[in-house]
Amino acid sequence: NLPPPNLIIGEVSRFYNIEESVIRGTLKNKNTAEARQVAMYLVRKLTNLSLPDIGKEFGDRDHTTVLHSLDQVEKKMRSDPAYAEKVKEITTNINNKK
Repeated sequence: NLPPPNLIIGEVSRFYNIEESVIRGTLKNKNTAEARQVAMYLVRKLTNLSLPDIGKEFGDRDHTTVLHSLDQVEKKMRSDPAYAEKVKEITTNINNKK
């Protein structure tokens, strides 16, 4: 059984200590961008949502934006073990909740 997107976004916002509305919104700074990309990545990994549907969860973003986020996260996970660890930890939190 798959976690709903709001659970995933909720866990990411809790982990980064950022309001959920900010993650779904358009504010841009380093911390928000990272949290938003991780949230998009996890929604993609843990649900059956399409890229356009994921975009809708994040303030009606284009599917190409979502794709870019997924690429960024995957690239960073390969190059930065601490970052990969974060993503894993958030995933575990989500799986424990559903």
